[in-house]
Amino acid sequence: MRYRFLQLIVLIFIFLTSCSLKGSEKSSESQQESIQGQILVWHSFDGKIKDMIQQSFNDYIQLYPNVRIVSEYIPADQLEQQFRQQVNRGLGPDLLLTTSGVIPSLIHDNLIPEIDDFDFSGYLPTAMSHVRYQGKIYGIPTSVMTQVLCYNKKKVKSPPKTLTELLQQAKDGYSVGIWSTFVNTFWGVQVFGGKSFNAQGDFVFDQNSWAKWMEWLKNAQSEPNMIFTDSIDVLQQAFTNNRLAYVFCDSSQFVDYEQALGKDNLGITLLPGEGNNPAAPLLYSRVILFNRMSSPEQQQLSQQLAQFFTNREQIRKRLMILRGSFIPAYQVHVNSRLFPLEAILVQQSKTAIAIPLDQVKSARVWVKDGNSLYPQVLAGSITPEDAAQKISKTFHQQLIKP
Repeated sequence: MRYRFLQLIVLIFIFLTSCSLKGSEKSSESQQESIQGQILVWHSFDGKIKDMIQQSFNDYIQLYPNVRIVSEYIPADQLEQQFRQQVNRGLGPDLLLTTSGVIPSLIHDNLIPEIDDFDFSGYLPTAMSHVRYQGKIYGIPTSVMTQVLCYNKKKVKSPPKTLTELLQQAKDGYSVGIWSTFVNTFWGVQVFGGKSFNAQGDFVFDQNSWAKWMEWLKNAQSEPNMIFTDSIDVLQQAFTNNRLAYVFCDSSQFVDYEQALGKDNLGITLLPGEGNNPAAPLLYSRVILFNRMSSPEQQQLSQQLAQFFTNREQIRKRLMILRGSFIPAYQVHVNSRLFPLEAILVQQSKTAIAIPLDQVKSARVWVKDGNSLYPQVLAGSITPEDAAQKISKTFHQQLIKP
């Protein structure tokens, strides 16, 4: 009798559990079906990145079949302008995938809303500094990019760790392509002892260290195998056509380089430092922004899509598809054995410079001076010391400007 009673209890428990699960499934399905609408997305990506974005949207639609996502490609050099024009007309996309540098001007013109109902607890502090402006948050970071040294594994067996080793390899016949502009060579300032931030956490321009770095670059350009050019297209073509052993590259280029060389032939390593001073490239972030003219319901729906787009599973899928081309903005453990390229990027990012969004406007002022004076220094028409002094003067004038 006791055995039958226990059987009865077990059967009742199974029945109730089954009902509970079925009820939970129905509740979940009902919740998913209640989310509905259409989201217009603008972006400037093509190739593998575009396919990856579309796959993520397809995954979302599988969960929320009553939501329609219209994804439109806009060329990068037209994206911000078209967004401005359309939002001012009360139109435009609900969700914009772009870079963080556009945020201050869009805020100034009241084109994007503040985000105050989103969980940012798991995001990298550096990525958050690229969406936080004057204490408020205006975007959702998706990924962080920076510079490293790319090399062709067919040509190189042991990449250099220092500038001295790099120059020696160039003398030994290894060709090195340098993306030679003020911003894209800024990574070398810290190698010569430069400090990027003061005690208050403000970004600073270290003129003495920059002058020493420019002196090194001036001397290095006399070596025939050190190829200096301000054209990224020239460098890309030379590297993918196997004419360069090394190229200083941006992580967003990995996909193209891997396709051209083959995934087993593209190598990346940390930018060369010297002694105890590592290189410090600039960091930049890709972000999701929203349209101020979208209705509250549309903004809420778009934020829900953004939250899905940046969840751990979607990040894992992007890591598998876009090998090594970005650092997830959401803090996840990157297994160095499974994702060796990403692991190097993460390591490089620890010494990289993330200019806070609040200081981007002032930085652009002295960068303008730097862009003008940089080629003059390499051409010998102005000394590195004089050029550095001029940039520093502009920088400090901007700091004290009311």
